[in-house]
Amino acid sequence: MTYAGFVWKNNRGFLVFALVVVALFQFLLLRVVTSFDIPPIMQSALQGMPEAVRKVVGQDALSMLTVQGAAAFGFNHPLVLVIMAIAAIMIPARHIAGEVENGTLELLLSLPIERVTLLLKLFAATALFLLLIVVAALASSLGSISLFNQLSADTALRLAGIACNLWLLFTCVASLALLLSTFGREANKVALRAAGIVLVFYLLHFLSSMWDTLAFTQPFNVFTYFQPTALMSGERSLELNTAVLAVLIVTLVAGSAFQFNRRDIP
Repeated sequence: MTYAGFVWKNNRGFLVFALVVVALFQFLLLRVVTSFDIPPIMQSALQGMPEAVRKVVGQDALSMLTVQGAAAFGFNHPLVLVIMAIAAIMIPARHIAGEVENGTLELLLSLPIERVTLLLKLFAATALFLLLIVVAALASSLGSISLFNQLSADTALRLAGIACNLWLLFTCVASLALLLSTFGREANKVALRAAGIVLVFYLLHFLSSMWDTLAFTQPFNVFTYFQPTALMSGERSLELNTAVLAVLIVTLVAGSAFQFNRRDIP
């Protein structure tokens, strides 16, 4: 807990910002959906789109026809994804590669603590802070639906599953950043590499939805295992998404522990 407090202290500015922004975004999105006659607007917008674009945005646009669909879409909005990605990448990069760069990791490792223990504490702290952001978004969504519409137990359970899926997705991203940090010596370079990999996966996910020739890449893309609107409608399996992401997280963390335990810290 002392190390988690240290990580929080070094990153609390952005983390507090993230908590506020994602909660406020969910609230405003649901307020807009419940205040205006959205279905005609969405249907008119879809009719004016090219067929290729309609295939990509059609599901998300149609989700705005209901409050439950809009709440699910809120977890998949680029603003939320970017904030989660920044937090997931920034913390591991700053506290492994960044401390190697600053020369403070040698001092930290001079304390009576195993390297693997330190790494796992950093991973746990990062996962905890990501969970706080997701819980803030979930609480705001549930509260907004209760305030502006009617919240059912089924909707609450589905949103909780979507929130869990979002947390696992970006815990996986944090695990990737952690692995890259155990090889790197500069926080900025590690962060850019991790962000680049995540962006490539996201763009490939987007393009594979447009072009059938890229459809074969979907099972190998982490974003395939996070589709909130499909989870809300019951078209996707939360259990499958959880299993795939959990296996990736364990694999990446195990690789990070192996590399961190064997590398030289100058």
